[in-house]
Amino acid sequence: MRNYNTLYYLLFVLLILGAFASMAQNTYGLTILGTTAIVFGLVFVYQFLVTYLKKDKINNVNQLELFCMAILSLLFALRVFHIHFAYVEWLFSVTAMVLGIIYIKKMLDRFSHMKGKNMTLAILLLIFYASLVLFIFSFVLAPFIPAFAVYAGGTGFISLLVFLIFLFLKNDLKIEGEKVAVVKTIARYRDRSLLLISLFFIISLYFGFTGTKILPPLYSDQLPQAYYELVNNAESGKEIPVNGRYKHEEFKERYEGFLKRNISGDQ
Repeated sequence: MRNYNTLYYLLFVLLILGAFASMAQNTYGLTILGTTAIVFGLVFVYQFLVTYLKKDKINNVNQLELFCMAILSLLFALRVFHIHFAYVEWLFSVTAMVLGIIYIKKMLDRFSHMKGKNMTLAILLLIFYASLVLFIFSFVLAPFIPAFAVYAGGTGFISLLVFLIFLFLKNDLKIEGEKVAVVKTIARYRDRSLLLISLFFIISLYFGFTGTKILPPLYSDQLPQAYYELVNNAESGKEIPVNGRYKHEEFKERYEGFLKRNISGDQ
């Protein structure tokens, strides 16, 4: 896992740079975001294949986690590049749900394992993984029940803040007479929880700041800015879909139809 930490860090920095470049109305910002998401997906696919080939060290749960994260990363890249196919929302939500179930299992297992050693640390682990699960399920619900998705994401964000406050106040705990750091304890589990929680934290801040107009939305010149405002309304839960469709979907179809009619007319 340590071999990938530097790569994760560089990709994470690229995501932030791409987001800020896009908000500054640079068209290459979304290209950076989409390309970085593809690289994340390929890294997860590579890790999945490596763990699969090591038959003596197979961990089915960790393999499934990597597989789900690869799919979600690649679907995010498709979203960034405006590539859509039938039932993509269902594929995204089902994959995210499986990932959420995986982390529920991890949460319960690690709380059960740690409560006999240090109850404070066990509770902190429970809060940490609970916030991660809530973030994941907010993405599961977003395409179908956006209002509940907002509540799940908000509760996850509050849970993460509680975890960070307790982390600041009581980071070093003792297990069998030895001091242990909470973050190092989580890192020893060798999963992608710290990476995921960091991404969700940044995404939550982004939606919070764009919702209050502190930060501008992501910019692209491929479609009118009104389209992206409608997308933000759908993702933030401000809009409820009618007959399973959002306004930005209808807007895109009509806009593309408008372009086709005018282009064909000019020719």
